[in-house]
Amino acid sequence: MSSYSKSDKLPTRESIIGLGESSIRKNYYPELQDKISTLEKMRSRNQALIMAIPDILLVSDADNHLTPFSTTSRQEVSIVLSIMRKQTISNLLKEEIQMVYKYLEPRNFYFELNVDEEVKHFEARLRQTEQNEVLVIVRDITERFTFENQLRLMAETDYDTGLMNRRKFETVLKTFEGHAECSLGLIVFDIDGLKGINDTLGHLEGDHVIKVVSEHITKLFEDAICIARIGGNEFGVAYIDTEQKELELRCDAFKSVIADYNKGKSYDFTVSYGISHSMNEAIVLPRLYQTADYNLYNNKLLKDTSSKSALVRSLMKALEAKDYITEGHAERMTENATCIGQLLGLEQHRLDQLTLLTKFHDLGKVGIPDNILKKEGPLTPEEWKIMETHTTIGKRIASVSPELNSISELILMHHEKWDGSGYPLKISGDSIPLECRILSLVDAVDAMTNDRPYRKALSFQQAVDEIHRCSGSQFDPELVELFVAYLGDKGTEILSP
Repeated sequence: MSSYSKSDKLPTRESIIGLGESSIRKNYYPELQDKISTLEKMRSRNQALIMAIPDILLVSDADNHLTPFSTTSRQEVSIVLSIMRKQTISNLLKEEIQMVYKYLEPRNFYFELNVDEEVKHFEARLRQTEQNEVLVIVRDITERFTFENQLRLMAETDYDTGLMNRRKFETVLKTFEGHAECSLGLIVFDIDGLKGINDTLGHLEGDHVIKVVSEHITKLFEDAICIARIGGNEFGVAYIDTEQKELELRCDAFKSVIADYNKGKSYDFTVSYGISHSMNEAIVLPRLYQTADYNLYNNKLLKDTSSKSALVRSLMKALEAKDYITEGHAERMTENATCIGQLLGLEQHRLDQLTLLTKFHDLGKVGIPDNILKKEGPLTPEEWKIMETHTTIGKRIASVSPELNSISELILMHHEKWDGSGYPLKISGDSIPLECRILSLVDAVDAMTNDRPYRKALSFQQAVDEIHRCSGSQFDPELVELFVAYLGDKGTEILSP
Protein backbone atom coordinates (compact mmCIF):
# COMPACT_ATOMS: atom_id res chain seq x y z
CA MET A 1 0.00 0.00 0.00
CA SER A 2 1.07 3.57 -0.64
CA SER A 3 2.40 5.45 2.34
CA TYR A 4 0.92 8.67 0.95
CA SER A 5 -1.77 10.21 3.17
CA LYS A 6 -4.09 13.20 2.94
CA SER A 7 -1.84 15.05 5.30
CA ASP A 8 0.94 14.91 2.75
CA LYS A 9 1.13 17.96 0.53
CA LEU A 10 0.67 17.68 -3.26
CA PRO A 11 3.85 18.20 -5.27
CA THR A 12 4.23 21.75 -6.55
CA ARG A 13 5.55 22.95 -9.94
CA GLU A 14 8.67 24.19 -8.19
CA SER A 15 9.33 20.81 -6.54
CA ILE A 16 8.85 19.01 -9.84
CA ILE A 17 11.61 20.96 -11.54
CA GLY A 18 13.81 20.89 -8.45
CA LEU A 19 13.34 24.41 -7.08
CA GLY A 20 14.11 24.64 -3.39
CA GLU A 21 15.98 21.40 -3.37
CA SER A 22 19.64 21.20 -2.71
CA SER A 23 19.93 19.29 -5.97
CA ILE A 24 21.94 20.76 -8.85
CA ARG A 25 18.72 20.56 -10.96
CA LYS A 26 17.57 23.86 -9.52
CA ASN A 27 20.24 25.54 -11.60
CA TYR A 28 18.20 24.72 -14.75
CA TYR A 29 15.05 26.42 -13.52
CA PRO A 30 15.53 29.86 -15.15
CA GLU A 31 16.21 28.23 -18.54
CA LEU A 32 13.22 25.93 -18.22
CA GLN A 33 11.04 28.82 -17.17
CA ASP A 34 12.07 30.76 -20.30
CA LYS A 35 11.29 27.77 -22.50
CA ILE A 36 7.88 27.35 -20.94
CA SER A 37 7.14 31.05 -21.34
CA THR A 38 8.26 30.97 -24.99
CA LEU A 39 6.10 27.91 -25.71
CA GLU A 40 3.10 29.56 -24.10
CA LYS A 41 3.61 32.66 -26.25
CA MET A 42 3.91 30.56 -29.40
CA ARG A 43 0.78 28.65 -28.47
CA SER A 44 -1.07 31.89 -27.88
CA ARG A 45 0.13 33.37 -31.17
CA ASN A 46 -0.73 30.21 -33.13
CA GLN A 47 -4.17 30.14 -31.56
CA ALA A 48 -4.74 33.80 -32.46
CA LEU A 49 -3.45 33.14 -35.98
CA ILE A 50 -5.79 30.18 -36.45
CA MET A 51 -8.70 32.23 -35.12
CA ALA A 52 -7.84 35.06 -37.54
CA ILE A 53 -7.63 32.85 -40.63
CA PRO A 54 -10.95 32.93 -42.52
CA ASP A 55 -10.38 29.40 -43.77
CA ILE A 56 -11.66 26.12 -42.40
CA LEU A 57 -8.87 23.72 -41.43
CA LEU A 58 -9.26 19.94 -41.57
CA VAL A 59 -6.77 17.14 -40.95
CA SER A 60 -6.79 13.69 -42.48
CA ASP A 61 -4.67 10.60 -41.97
CA ALA A 62 -3.79 8.02 -44.62
CA ASP A 63 -7.04 6.14 -43.89
CA ASN A 64 -9.17 9.20 -44.79
CA HIS A 65 -10.15 9.83 -41.19
CA LEU A 66 -11.05 13.49 -41.51
CA THR A 67 -11.32 15.69 -38.42
CA PRO A 68 -11.64 19.46 -37.93
CA PHE A 69 -8.37 21.09 -36.98
CA SER A 70 -10.18 24.07 -35.66
CA THR A 71 -13.57 25.71 -36.01
CA THR A 72 -14.27 29.20 -34.80
CA SER A 73 -17.98 29.60 -35.45
CA ARG A 74 -21.22 27.73 -35.71
CA GLN A 75 -21.32 28.42 -39.46
CA GLU A 76 -17.93 26.73 -39.91
CA VAL A 77 -19.21 23.69 -38.05
CA SER A 78 -22.26 23.65 -40.35
CA ILE A 79 -20.05 23.86 -43.46
CA VAL A 80 -17.79 21.03 -42.24
CA LEU A 81 -20.83 18.83 -41.57
CA SER A 82 -22.23 19.65 -45.03
CA ILE A 83 -18.93 18.67 -46.65
CA MET A 84 -18.90 15.39 -44.76
CA ARG A 85 -22.51 14.59 -45.60
CA LYS A 86 -22.49 15.53 -49.29
CA GLN A 87 -21.32 12.31 -50.88
CA THR A 88 -19.92 13.79 -54.12
CA ILE A 89 -17.77 16.34 -52.31
CA SER A 90 -16.73 13.91 -49.59
CA ASN A 91 -15.64 11.33 -52.16
CA LEU A 92 -13.76 13.92 -54.18
CA LEU A 93 -11.99 15.11 -51.05
CA LYS A 94 -10.92 11.57 -50.17
CA GLU A 95 -9.63 10.99 -53.72
CA GLU A 96 -7.55 14.16 -53.55
CA ILE A 97 -6.15 13.21 -50.16
CA GLN A 98 -4.96 9.89 -51.55
CA MET A 99 -3.39 11.73 -54.51
CA VAL A 100 -1.39 13.86 -52.06
CA TYR A 101 -0.08 10.73 -50.31
CA LYS A 102 0.68 9.06 -53.63
CA TYR A 103 2.51 11.89 -55.40
CA LEU A 104 3.68 13.87 -52.32
CA GLU A 105 2.56 17.09 -54.01
CA PRO A 106 0.02 19.74 -52.98
CA ARG A 107 -3.42 19.50 -54.61
CA ASN A 108 -6.41 21.78 -54.92
CA PHE A 109 -9.96 21.64 -56.30
CA TYR A 110 -13.16 23.71 -56.33
CA PHE A 111 -16.70 22.84 -55.32
CA GLU A 112 -20.12 24.37 -54.69
CA LEU A 113 -22.15 23.96 -51.52
CA ASN A 114 -25.59 25.10 -50.48
CA VAL A 115 -25.17 26.99 -47.21
CA ASP A 116 -28.28 28.42 -45.56
CA GLU A 117 -30.17 28.17 -48.89
CA GLU A 118 -27.42 30.09 -50.69
CA VAL A 119 -25.02 28.57 -53.21
CA LYS A 120 -21.46 29.28 -52.16
CA HIS A 121 -18.20 28.50 -53.92
CA PHE A 122 -15.19 27.00 -52.14
CA GLU A 123 -11.58 26.18 -52.88
CA ALA A 124 -9.92 23.25 -51.09
CA ARG A 125 -6.11 23.15 -50.86
CA LEU A 126 -4.35 20.03 -49.59
CA ARG A 127 -0.77 19.68 -48.33
CA GLN A 128 1.05 16.89 -46.49
CA THR A 129 2.54 17.73 -43.06
CA GLU A 130 5.71 16.38 -41.47
CA GLN A 131 3.52 14.27 -39.19
CA ASN A 132 2.31 12.20 -42.18
CA GLU A 133 -1.05 13.92 -42.13
CA VAL A 134 -2.78 15.93 -44.82
CA LEU A 135 -3.86 19.43 -43.92
CA VAL A 136 -6.99 20.53 -45.82
CA ILE A 137 -7.62 24.27 -46.08
CA VAL A 138 -11.15 25.16 -47.23
CA ARG A 139 -11.67 28.78 -48.28
CA ASP A 140 -14.94 30.52 -49.17
CA ILE A 141 -14.27 32.15 -52.56
CA THR A 142 -17.86 33.22 -53.30
CA GLU A 143 -17.00 36.94 -53.39
CA ARG A 144 -13.98 36.34 -55.62
CA PHE A 145 -16.00 34.03 -57.85
CA THR A 146 -18.77 36.63 -58.20
CA PHE A 147 -16.29 39.43 -58.88
CA GLU A 148 -14.45 37.39 -61.50
CA ASN A 149 -17.76 36.58 -63.19
CA GLN A 150 -18.64 40.27 -63.23
CA LEU A 151 -15.27 41.12 -64.80
CA ARG A 152 -15.70 38.32 -67.34
CA LEU A 153 -19.18 39.57 -68.17
CA MET A 154 -17.84 43.10 -68.66
CA ALA A 155 -15.05 41.78 -70.89
CA GLU A 156 -17.42 39.71 -73.03
CA THR A 157 -20.55 41.89 -73.19
CA ASP A 158 -21.45 45.03 -75.12
CA TYR A 159 -22.46 47.68 -72.60
CA ASP A 160 -25.18 49.39 -74.69
CA THR A 161 -27.09 46.32 -75.91
CA GLY A 162 -26.23 43.55 -73.45
CA LEU A 163 -25.24 41.31 -76.36
CA MET A 164 -21.90 39.54 -76.75
CA ASN A 165 -19.07 41.73 -77.99
CA ARG A 166 -16.89 40.86 -80.96
CA ARG A 167 -14.20 39.23 -78.79
CA LYS A 168 -16.66 36.77 -77.24
CA PHE A 169 -18.39 36.17 -80.59
CA GLU A 170 -15.13 35.19 -82.27
CA THR A 171 -14.13 33.04 -79.29
CA VAL A 172 -17.35 31.04 -79.62
CA LEU A 173 -16.96 30.65 -83.39
CA LYS A 174 -13.34 29.53 -83.08
CA THR A 175 -14.52 26.37 -81.33
CA PHE A 176 -15.99 25.27 -84.69
CA GLU A 177 -12.91 26.11 -86.80
CA GLY A 178 -12.00 23.22 -89.09
CA HIS A 179 -15.06 21.09 -88.21
CA ALA A 180 -16.77 19.32 -91.10
CA GLU A 181 -19.33 17.28 -89.15
CA CYS A 182 -21.54 20.35 -88.73
CA SER A 183 -22.40 23.41 -90.81
CA LEU A 184 -22.04 27.02 -89.68
CA GLY A 185 -24.23 29.84 -90.97
CA LEU A 186 -23.09 33.43 -90.41
CA ILE A 187 -25.20 36.59 -90.80
CA VAL A 188 -23.68 40.06 -90.58
CA PHE A 189 -25.98 43.10 -90.17
CA ASP A 190 -25.09 46.76 -90.68
CA ILE A 191 -27.31 49.77 -89.87
CA ASP A 192 -27.35 51.98 -92.96
CA GLY A 193 -26.64 55.68 -92.58
CA LEU A 194 -26.18 55.62 -88.80
CA LYS A 195 -23.58 58.38 -89.01
CA GLY A 196 -26.17 60.60 -90.70
CA ILE A 197 -28.62 59.95 -87.86
CA ASN A 198 -25.94 60.78 -85.28
CA ASP A 199 -24.94 63.97 -87.12
CA THR A 200 -28.46 65.27 -87.68
CA LEU A 201 -30.55 63.93 -84.80
CA GLY A 202 -27.86 63.40 -82.18
CA HIS A 203 -26.05 60.43 -80.73
CA LEU A 204 -28.85 59.66 -78.28
CA GLU A 205 -31.15 58.97 -81.22
CA GLY A 206 -28.40 56.94 -82.88
CA ASP A 207 -28.02 54.89 -79.70
CA HIS A 208 -31.79 54.36 -79.65
CA VAL A 209 -31.67 52.97 -83.21
CA ILE A 210 -28.86 50.59 -82.20
CA LYS A 211 -30.92 49.31 -79.28
CA VAL A 212 -34.04 48.89 -81.42
CA VAL A 213 -32.10 46.86 -83.98
CA SER A 214 -30.44 44.73 -81.28
CA GLU A 215 -33.80 43.97 -79.65
CA HIS A 216 -35.37 42.86 -82.93
CA ILE A 217 -32.35 40.75 -83.83
CA THR A 218 -32.41 39.12 -80.40
CA LYS A 219 -36.11 38.33 -80.73
CA LEU A 220 -36.09 37.03 -84.31
CA PHE A 221 -32.84 35.06 -83.99
CA GLU A 222 -33.23 33.87 -80.40
CA ASP A 223 -32.35 30.28 -81.29
CA ALA A 224 -28.93 31.24 -82.71
CA ILE A 225 -25.85 29.89 -80.92
CA CYS A 226 -24.61 33.45 -80.47
CA ILE A 227 -25.70 37.02 -81.22
CA ALA A 228 -23.22 39.87 -80.86
CA ARG A 229 -22.59 43.51 -81.54
CA ILE A 230 -19.37 43.25 -83.52
CA GLY A 231 -18.89 46.92 -84.37
CA GLY A 232 -20.35 50.38 -83.87
CA ASN A 233 -23.32 49.69 -86.15
CA GLU A 234 -22.70 46.02 -86.96
CA PHE A 235 -24.17 42.84 -85.52
CA GLY A 236 -23.30 39.18 -86.02
CA VAL A 237 -25.51 36.09 -85.73
CA ALA A 238 -24.31 32.48 -85.99
CA TYR A 239 -26.28 29.26 -86.48
CA ILE A 240 -25.22 25.61 -86.39
CA ASP A 241 -26.80 23.05 -88.73
CA THR A 242 -29.39 25.45 -90.15
CA GLU A 243 -30.05 25.59 -93.90
CA GLN A 244 -29.14 28.78 -95.74
CA LYS A 245 -32.70 29.07 -97.04
CA GLU A 246 -33.92 29.25 -93.46
CA LEU A 247 -31.46 32.06 -92.75
CA GLU A 248 -32.76 33.90 -95.83
CA LEU A 249 -36.33 33.59 -94.55
CA ARG A 250 -35.33 34.88 -91.13
CA CYS A 251 -33.62 37.90 -92.70
CA ASP A 252 -36.67 38.62 -94.85
CA ALA A 253 -38.81 38.57 -91.70
CA PHE A 254 -36.34 40.90 -89.98
CA LYS A 255 -36.49 43.30 -92.93
CA SER A 256 -40.29 43.37 -92.67
CA VAL A 257 -40.16 44.03 -88.92
CA ILE A 258 -37.86 47.02 -89.43
CA ALA A 259 -40.14 48.33 -92.20
CA ASP A 260 -43.14 48.04 -89.84
CA TYR A 261 -41.23 49.82 -87.10
CA ASN A 262 -40.49 52.72 -89.46
CA LYS A 263 -44.18 53.32 -90.16
CA GLY A 264 -45.35 56.53 -88.55
CA LYS A 265 -41.81 57.57 -87.57
CA SER A 266 -40.39 60.95 -88.57
CA TYR A 267 -37.51 59.22 -90.37
CA ASP A 268 -36.71 55.75 -91.72
CA PHE A 269 -33.64 53.61 -91.29
CA THR A 270 -32.69 50.37 -92.98
CA VAL A 271 -30.39 47.47 -92.10
CA SER A 272 -28.24 45.72 -94.69
CA TYR A 273 -27.16 42.11 -94.23
CA GLY A 274 -24.91 39.48 -95.71
CA ILE A 275 -25.14 35.70 -95.28
CA SER A 276 -22.48 33.03 -95.62
CA HIS A 277 -22.70 29.28 -95.05
CA SER A 278 -20.09 26.53 -94.73
CA MET A 279 -22.31 24.14 -96.78
CA ASN A 280 -21.19 21.04 -94.80
CA GLU A 281 -17.55 21.66 -95.73
CA ALA A 282 -14.74 22.17 -93.24
CA ILE A 283 -15.47 25.45 -91.44
CA VAL A 284 -12.96 28.17 -92.32
CA LEU A 285 -13.90 31.29 -90.33
CA PRO A 286 -11.91 33.89 -92.35
CA ARG A 287 -13.61 32.69 -95.53
CA LEU A 288 -17.06 32.85 -93.91
CA TYR A 289 -16.42 36.37 -92.64
CA GLN A 290 -15.14 37.46 -96.04
CA THR A 291 -18.16 36.04 -97.86
CA ALA A 292 -20.64 37.56 -95.41
CA ASP A 293 -18.94 40.98 -95.66
CA TYR A 294 -18.87 40.72 -99.45
CA ASN A 295 -22.62 39.96 -99.58
CA LEU A 296 -23.34 42.68 -97.03
CA TYR A 297 -21.41 45.17 -99.13
CA ASN A 298 -23.46 44.38 -102.23
CA ASN A 299 -26.68 44.65 -100.26
CA LYS A 300 -25.61 48.01 -98.84
CA LEU A 301 -24.83 49.44 -102.28
CA LEU A 302 -28.51 49.23 -103.16
CA LYS A 303 -29.67 51.31 -100.17
CA ASP A 304 -30.26 55.03 -100.61
CA THR A 305 -29.41 55.58 -96.95
CA SER A 306 -25.96 54.06 -97.40
CA SER A 307 -22.98 56.34 -97.96
CA LYS A 308 -21.61 53.65 -100.28
CA SER A 309 -24.58 54.15 -102.61
CA ALA A 310 -23.36 57.67 -103.48
CA LEU A 311 -21.07 56.18 -106.13
CA VAL A 312 -23.93 54.08 -107.45
CA ARG A 313 -26.14 57.15 -107.83
CA SER A 314 -23.41 59.22 -109.47
CA LEU A 315 -22.62 56.48 -112.00
CA MET A 316 -26.30 56.02 -112.76
CA LYS A 317 -26.57 59.73 -113.53
CA ALA A 318 -23.50 59.51 -115.76
CA LEU A 319 -25.07 56.64 -117.71
CA GLU A 320 -28.35 58.48 -118.12
CA ALA A 321 -26.53 61.59 -119.33
CA LYS A 322 -24.50 59.52 -121.80
CA ASP A 323 -27.24 57.34 -123.20
CA TYR A 324 -30.90 58.29 -123.05
CA ILE A 325 -31.81 54.62 -123.69
CA THR A 326 -30.86 53.79 -120.11
CA GLU A 327 -33.41 56.14 -118.58
CA GLY A 328 -36.02 53.89 -116.94
CA HIS A 329 -34.42 50.88 -118.63
CA ALA A 330 -32.45 49.76 -115.58
CA GLU A 331 -35.44 50.10 -113.25
CA ARG A 332 -37.69 47.93 -115.44
CA MET A 333 -34.97 45.35 -115.87
CA THR A 334 -34.27 45.26 -112.14
CA GLU A 335 -37.92 44.52 -111.37
CA ASN A 336 -38.20 41.77 -113.99
CA ALA A 337 -34.81 40.18 -113.26
CA THR A 338 -35.42 40.18 -109.50
CA CYS A 339 -38.79 38.49 -109.94
CA ILE A 340 -37.22 35.76 -112.08
CA GLY A 341 -34.43 35.33 -109.51
CA GLN A 342 -37.00 34.95 -106.75
CA LEU A 343 -38.94 32.40 -108.79
CA LEU A 344 -35.67 30.46 -109.16
CA GLY A 345 -35.11 30.65 -105.38
CA LEU A 346 -31.83 32.58 -105.57
CA GLU A 347 -30.21 33.56 -102.29
CA GLN A 348 -30.34 37.22 -101.29
CA HIS A 349 -26.68 37.86 -102.09
CA ARG A 350 -27.23 36.60 -105.66
CA LEU A 351 -30.35 38.74 -106.00
CA ASP A 352 -28.25 41.71 -104.89
CA GLN A 353 -25.65 40.88 -107.52
CA LEU A 354 -28.37 40.55 -110.13
CA THR A 355 -29.76 43.95 -109.17
CA LEU A 356 -26.33 45.58 -109.45
CA LEU A 357 -25.81 43.90 -112.80
CA THR A 358 -29.11 45.22 -114.21
CA LYS A 359 -28.11 48.72 -113.18
CA PHE A 360 -24.52 48.64 -114.42
CA HIS A 361 -24.34 46.09 -117.23
CA ASP A 362 -23.99 48.95 -119.73
CA LEU A 363 -21.40 50.82 -117.66
CA GLY A 364 -18.88 50.46 -120.48
CA LYS A 365 -21.04 52.58 -122.80
CA VAL A 366 -19.53 55.67 -121.19
CA GLY A 367 -16.50 54.84 -123.35
CA ILE A 368 -18.43 54.49 -126.64
CA PRO A 369 -18.55 57.54 -128.94
CA ASP A 370 -21.91 59.32 -129.11
CA ASN A 371 -22.06 59.05 -132.89
CA ILE A 372 -22.22 55.25 -132.54
CA LEU A 373 -24.22 55.06 -129.33
CA LYS A 374 -27.00 57.37 -130.58
CA LYS A 375 -26.88 56.51 -134.26
CA GLU A 376 -30.27 56.32 -135.96
CA GLY A 377 -30.27 53.16 -138.01
CA PRO A 378 -28.28 49.92 -138.01
CA LEU A 379 -24.58 49.98 -137.12
CA THR A 380 -21.91 49.01 -139.63
CA PRO A 381 -19.66 45.98 -138.90
CA GLU A 382 -16.86 48.35 -137.85
CA GLU A 383 -19.23 50.26 -135.57
CA TRP A 384 -20.45 46.96 -134.06
CA LYS A 385 -16.87 46.03 -133.22
CA ILE A 386 -16.54 49.29 -131.35
CA MET A 387 -19.92 48.82 -129.66
CA GLU A 388 -18.97 45.32 -128.53
CA THR A 389 -16.00 46.71 -126.61
CA HIS A 390 -18.38 48.18 -124.03
CA THR A 391 -18.35 44.84 -122.15
CA THR A 392 -14.58 44.91 -121.66
CA ILE A 393 -14.65 48.65 -120.93
CA GLY A 394 -17.36 48.02 -118.34
CA LYS A 395 -15.38 45.23 -116.72
CA ARG A 396 -12.29 47.44 -116.57
CA ILE A 397 -14.17 50.29 -114.88
CA ALA A 398 -15.95 47.98 -112.41
CA SER A 399 -12.82 46.01 -111.50
CA VAL A 400 -11.02 49.12 -110.20
CA SER A 401 -14.03 50.14 -108.12
CA PRO A 402 -14.32 48.37 -104.75
CA GLU A 403 -18.07 48.96 -104.87
CA LEU A 404 -18.58 47.23 -108.24
CA ASN A 405 -15.67 44.81 -108.41
CA SER A 406 -17.96 41.92 -107.45
CA ILE A 407 -19.90 42.18 -110.74
CA SER A 408 -17.00 43.03 -113.08
CA GLU A 409 -16.90 39.50 -114.57
CA LEU A 410 -20.67 39.48 -114.99
CA ILE A 411 -20.49 42.79 -116.87
CA LEU A 412 -17.93 41.23 -119.18
CA MET A 413 -20.18 38.24 -120.01
CA HIS A 414 -23.63 39.82 -120.15
CA HIS A 415 -23.75 39.59 -123.98
CA GLU A 416 -22.86 35.89 -124.22
CA LYS A 417 -25.48 33.68 -125.95
CA TRP A 418 -26.77 30.21 -125.13
CA ASP A 419 -25.39 28.71 -128.36
CA GLY A 420 -21.94 30.31 -127.98
CA SER A 421 -22.37 32.97 -130.69
CA GLY A 422 -22.21 35.91 -128.28
CA TYR A 423 -19.25 38.03 -127.25
CA PRO A 424 -16.55 38.57 -126.07
CA LEU A 425 -15.68 35.06 -124.75
CA LYS A 426 -18.11 33.03 -126.90
CA ILE A 427 -18.97 30.68 -124.06
CA SER A 428 -22.23 28.72 -124.17
CA GLY A 429 -24.92 26.98 -122.10
CA ASP A 430 -24.45 26.65 -118.37
CA SER A 431 -20.94 28.10 -118.70
CA ILE A 432 -22.65 31.48 -118.85
CA PRO A 433 -23.40 32.69 -115.31
CA LEU A 434 -27.09 32.46 -114.45
CA GLU A 435 -27.21 36.20 -113.67
CA CYS A 436 -26.02 36.95 -117.22
CA ARG A 437 -28.56 34.57 -118.75
CA ILE A 438 -31.39 36.25 -116.83
CA LEU A 439 -30.12 39.71 -117.78
CA SER A 440 -29.82 38.76 -121.47
CA LEU A 441 -33.47 37.74 -121.54
CA VAL A 442 -35.01 40.68 -119.68
CA ASP A 443 -32.70 43.15 -121.50
CA ALA A 444 -33.81 41.86 -124.91
CA VAL A 445 -37.51 41.94 -124.02
CA ASP A 446 -37.22 45.47 -122.61
CA ALA A 447 -35.30 46.64 -125.70
CA MET A 448 -37.90 45.13 -128.05
CA THR A 449 -40.87 46.68 -126.24
CA ASN A 450 -39.42 50.22 -126.10
CA ASP A 451 -38.51 52.65 -128.88
CA ARG A 452 -34.96 52.76 -130.22
CA PRO A 453 -33.33 55.36 -132.48
CA TYR A 454 -33.40 52.89 -135.36
CA ARG A 455 -36.92 51.36 -134.87
CA LYS A 456 -40.25 51.58 -133.09
CA ALA A 457 -41.20 49.34 -130.16
CA LEU A 458 -42.67 45.91 -130.83
CA SER A 459 -45.96 44.81 -129.33
CA PHE A 460 -46.05 42.54 -126.29
CA GLN A 461 -47.04 39.52 -128.38
CA GLN A 462 -44.36 40.24 -130.97
CA ALA A 463 -41.74 40.34 -128.20
CA VAL A 464 -42.97 37.03 -126.77
CA ASP A 465 -42.87 35.42 -130.23
CA GLU A 466 -39.33 36.70 -130.77
CA ILE A 467 -37.93 35.30 -127.52
CA HIS A 468 -39.60 31.97 -128.31
CA ARG A 469 -37.90 32.03 -131.70
CA CYS A 470 -34.50 32.69 -130.08
CA SER A 471 -34.96 30.08 -127.34
CA GLY A 472 -32.03 27.67 -127.42
CA SER A 473 -29.91 29.99 -129.57
CA GLN A 474 -29.69 33.34 -127.80
CA PHE A 475 -31.60 32.50 -124.62
CA ASP A 476 -31.67 29.72 -122.02
CA PRO A 477 -34.78 27.64 -122.97
CA GLU A 478 -35.82 27.01 -119.36
CA LEU A 479 -35.60 30.70 -118.53
CA VAL A 480 -37.64 31.56 -121.61
CA GLU A 481 -40.53 29.35 -120.45
CA LEU A 482 -40.31 30.74 -116.92
CA PHE A 483 -40.21 34.36 -118.13
CA VAL A 484 -43.10 33.92 -120.58
CA ALA A 485 -45.23 32.37 -117.83
CA TYR A 486 -44.28 35.26 -115.53
CA LEU A 487 -45.17 37.85 -118.19
CA GLY A 488 -48.49 36.13 -118.77
CA ASP A 489 -49.31 36.28 -115.06
CA LYS A 490 -48.22 39.89 -114.57
CA GLY A 491 -49.54 41.39 -117.78
CA THR A 492 -48.01 43.71 -120.33
CA GLU A 493 -47.89 46.71 -118.01
CA ILE A 494 -44.57 45.61 -116.50
CA LEU A 495 -42.90 46.16 -119.88
CA SER A 496 -44.17 49.71 -120.19
CA PRO A 497 -41.77 52.60 -119.65
